[in-house]
Amino acid sequence: MEHTVGPSFQDVTSFLKTNTAALTEDKALFQQSLAAFIRCNENPSTSPNFKSKVPDLPGPLLQLLQHAAAKTDQTLVLLLLKVLKILSRRKDNRTQIGKQGIQTVFKQLSSIASKSTAAEAANIILNVCYERASVALVVQCGGVATLVSCLHDSSADLQANAAGAIQSICFQEQGRRAVGEADAVAPLITLLDSAHAKVRSRAVGALHNLSSDSTSIRTIRRSGGIPKLVALLRSSDCAICGSAAGALQNVSREVASRMIIREMDTVCPLADLLSSSDLQAQVCAAGALLNILGPELERAKLGVVQRQGFGKVMSSLLTLSIVHEALFENMLSAEVA
Repeated sequence: MEHTVGPSFQDVTSFLKTNTAALTEDKALFQQSLAAFIRCNENPSTSPNFKSKVPDLPGPLLQLLQHAAAKTDQTLVLLLLKVLKILSRRKDNRTQIGKQGIQTVFKQLSSIASKSTAAEAANIILNVCYERASVALVVQCGGVATLVSCLHDSSADLQANAAGAIQSICFQEQGRRAVGEADAVAPLITLLDSAHAKVRSRAVGALHNLSSDSTSIRTIRRSGGIPKLVALLRSSDCAICGSAAGALQNVSREVASRMIIREMDTVCPLADLLSSSDLQAQVCAAGALLNILGPELERAKLGVVQRQGFGKVMSSLLTLSIVHEALFENMLSAEVA
């Protein structure tokens, strides 16, 4: 069976440049071209565009989002946003979007004329915020508040994508500070109870990154987040377990939070994660156990053999935790959308 190769982005933009009726009489043909590009590149693992080294220029599509035709055609807007999402997976593309492009995307997110278009706009922000400079631009244009408001929406897709964008933003210190000031902790904690796995995964991932900030740690504790994080340690999803363990590792650095965690059934599920197939979950569980048990056990009256055995275990766990934190800063990037 022959493999059909869809149009490249250059083919799409070429049609737009050479056809003056692309947004009028031939709009249906232009939309078909966009849809064919999307079908071919929807999955990042098989996307020709994601693997391509040919430079793309997302500017024309961003301009189209401000065109009069886009204001009255939600189908066109959705197609344009989906293409921009695909392009923004690549670093060379997302660094070209810039402040004006980010503001254009946020206009689509703010209007919420359609839940699907708003969700796609949030996905673009998720991808764009892999770049430190873009996080600064999102903060400057007040985009964090818009994303936090989307956490309260009834659409699971919009909730998940907004939480993913916040997770991405929180990889940077400036982003964590802005998200904390926007009162994102409480709605993120609420989403931990979502019936949708993607929403839970993105929300706990955002809290994992956000909990690197000491102020957010207190907010998580005061908002009742610790019991929900502990409950997620028993999730069947390794990614959710790992993020929950990572959040608890960060939160347990605070004495008041550590006391709450010790009173709960936390040690057993964390110990179970030490044999998980997911390295992230293993290392975060090890770090959490070090923070939770270490101070008390070091003060306990143990025999020489017990003390030596415990010392070896703690030493191994500490090595894993230190190496992991040095490499990943005990935070987790959301996967490209």
